[in-house]
Amino acid sequence: MEIPTTLFEKLIGRTRTWYVIVLIALGLFSLGLIAGSVEFGLTSFFYDGHWRRLLVNPTLILYILLVAPQLTRMENQVLKAILPLICHSEPEVEIQFNEPRPIQEGIIIFAGALIITALIVVNNGFAFTFSGIYNLVMTAASFGLLSWTVYASVLSIRDTALLLEQPLRVDLFNLAPFKVVGKSSLYLALAFIGGVTMAMFFTTPDLQALQNLGFWLINSPMFFMPIAIFFWNMNPTHKIIDIAKKNALKQVGLKISQRSTRFLTDLEGSPDAVQEGLTLMGLIAYEERLEQVQTWPYDVAMLRKLFGSILIPALTVIAQVFLRQLLGG
Repeated sequence: MEIPTTLFEKLIGRTRTWYVIVLIALGLFSLGLIAGSVEFGLTSFFYDGHWRRLLVNPTLILYILLVAPQLTRMENQVLKAILPLICHSEPEVEIQFNEPRPIQEGIIIFAGALIITALIVVNNGFAFTFSGIYNLVMTAASFGLLSWTVYASVLSIRDTALLLEQPLRVDLFNLAPFKVVGKSSLYLALAFIGGVTMAMFFTTPDLQALQNLGFWLINSPMFFMPIAIFFWNMNPTHKIIDIAKKNALKQVGLKISQRSTRFLTDLEGSPDAVQEGLTLMGLIAYEERLEQVQTWPYDVAMLRKLFGSILIPALTVIAQVFLRQLLGG
């Protein structure tokens, strides 16, 4: 069974060597540095905070280039883990995936770039300066790439959902194939946390903002979104495991009921009483083990990483404010 590969996976989601990443980073940040230095001067570029506006988009592009290969790798691991669990009565049955076309991905990129460009021009106008042109082009490029990334992720989630809709062999005492979904969910959540942290780094909060309850009420949803992403991505897998667990408990419950009746009957001097008792004890032990099966494919280590990482954006904001206060505002 062949899973379709998107153009995003071929161009953006592929692994790059470290020196290629370094060259891309140098190229992206050098453009922003040159644009800011030409218009504002090198000192003003950093001292007056122009670097925040001109370097945020290169940072976003570089971040996507760093995260996308791992996202693609995790998505492929999920698909490879689920495929062997599919059971069909006819081995020649094939799942019909929708093959994405490059033109569709091109439209998504163009739409993302066009929408953000229109919003910037309508809301803020457009200054025909070197930094203004540079910033508009880089913003369009970064949001086009971001739209492309979201589209590729949606396609991958759709393919995974299609696999999970198939009849699956679920071994409740070996959930290792489904744990891959938990790892993928964790990485998605961590990628979101990284994006939020980056956004916080390029903002300019002050001490007064941190003391304002409204600041935390407005931004708190971003801190809890990773938790929602983590569990939302695992929910289909959770339902599959939960249904299998309930069915297994139902079956063993019926058997315990039947064996209990036999055992009570065989107490009246039957030679099979001992065997019935041992069988009944085995069924009860099996039921207790089933009760302990966790239906969410994660472990304590995953939760520890998730909840520990949630603090990073808030700590980034607090550290910025503290540093500004230390340097005299």
